[in-house]
Order: sequence, then C-alpha cells, then structure tokens
Amino acid sequence: MRTALVIEDDDDIRRLLEIVLQQEGYTVAVSATGADGLEELTNRPPDLALVDVGLPDMEGYEVVRGARRLVDGHIVMLSARSEDADARRGLDAGADEYLTKPFRPRQLREQLREIISRPLSDGNREPSGSP
Repeated sequence: MRTALVIEDDDDIRRLLEIVLQQEGYTVAVSATGADGLEELTNRPPDLALVDVGLPDMEGYEVVRGARRLVDGHIVMLSARSEDADARRGLDAGADEYLTKPFRPRQLREQLREIISRPLSDGNREPSGSP
C-alpha cells in the first residue's frame, strides 16, 4: 500500500489532506510541526510527502531540503504564498511541485494524480538550493 505524510500545522487542512489521500488509497501519517515531520520521514519515508511552507517551528523549505535526502517519492509543497519567488524557492529546495491554497479537494486529487504519474529522475533526488 502507498504511504503519504502530511506536514501541516492547521488542523482543518491537515484533516482534509488526510481524507483526500486516504480516498486515493494512501495510508497517511500526519505531523503538525517540521521537527515531528522530519522525524517521521526518517523513521518511515513515505511515497508522497505534502509539506506546508508556514510551520510553527521552521519553514517548510527547510523540511523539504531534509526530506529530499530521505524520500524517494514525490514531495509537494502547499502554501498560501502564491508569488513566483516562493514557488521557485520550494522547487529549489527539492519539492517536485508547489501548490497554492486554497484548493478544492477534487482539484487537489487531480493535481496529485498528475504529480505522482510523473517519473522520478535522479535529478529530483537532491535539492538544488543550498541548505
């Protein structure tokens, strides 16, 4: 069974993401902080990780840089920040995609299906930004 990790501090969004992923057939783990998320990634690297940019203890970019070394699957950043520079920073940190909030569950499912259908290349395995 496919596994996913949601690292999101907002309870409502975290629960929504958990439901959407379960409907897509994932076994889902959740974390509300970057530190807890990185620990979960270390213990059980998922097939898919969704990481919020604005976490209470660190920026999601930092989490993604750490996750990229641990996760062989896709990493998707989620944020209310919609500037091109924010998206570029997320991709440079090692995310495969940067999605903006708010989103509709059906739209998110479609976007996630498209993202996970992409092959992972060796070039996606290391962050291009500096730690």
